Amino acid sequence: MSTDAPTGARVRPPREGRSNGQWLVNGQEPLNPNEVFKAADNGLNVRERIESVYAHEGFASIPADDLHGRMRWWGLYTQRKQGIDGGRTGDLSADELSDEYFMMRVRLDGGSLTLEQLRVVAQISVEFARDTADISDRQNIQLHWIRVEDVPEIWRRLEAVGLQTTEACGDTPRVILGSPVAGIAAEEIIDPTPQIREIVEAYIGDPEISNLPRKFKSAITGHPSLDVVHEINDISLVGVVHPELGPGYDLWVGGGLSVAPRLAERLGAFVRPD
Repeated sequence: MSTDAPTGARVRPPREGRSNGQWLVNGQEPLNPNEVFKAADNGLNVRERIESVYAHEGFASIPADDLHGRMRWWGLYTQRKQGIDGGRTGDLSADELSDEYFMMRVRLDGGSLTLEQLRVVAQISVEFARDTADISDRQNIQLHWIRVEDVPEIWRRLEAVGLQTTEACGDTPRVILGSPVAGIAAEEIIDPTPQIREIVEAYIGDPEISNLPRKFKSAITGHPSLDVVHEINDISLVGVVHPELGPGYDLWVGGGLSVAPRLAERLGAFVRPD
């Protein structure tokens, strides 16, 4: 059978593949530079180099794949140089954009913070971050003006009070959003705090799930007001009462914003708290 197109017929050119930070169909070739450095070394492995090499030898000692890639797995982004207009970011290289400081993101899974933890963050801000600290809309704390030389000491202080920067950035399971009134609201259906803690302990920092196609956002709430904006997360658990099984969670999946925004869909699956 002839494969020639009929005379005058329009032949469509092959559709160009769109890079979404994933792999080709053969599973062997990365689609973009991010996947190349991820394939070369797990992002979690950079912590040892930060503590044993970069903190001693300084910013200039950090190779590009770690500087602009793997350090995100430990909550570290290079900070943009002062005076660069936002409209120029697409015209400049990562090295041209980056100052010799970092933004450090501290994850607050469930949005909870004790007074002791808050005091430690405040002291870190005073000593290492020029008195600055941002609270993000996804329940993280972000510290600016961080020097790589100070990172190990900051980690030591944070982890001593139960805080961490592990997988706060990068293609990883990000901070789990939680209700700001979890455990204290009279109308709460179920307190999600135990489930959030269990998920964090089981999965955050696990190399088996630390290399995802893109960041993975999740949320859990037991409050009837749906106060975690469950429709814009990859996966959300929303408190409901099953007529036979009692309190548990309704499962929503597939939400997100960014370049291809869509609302999550309810699967109609009941998830028991245990």
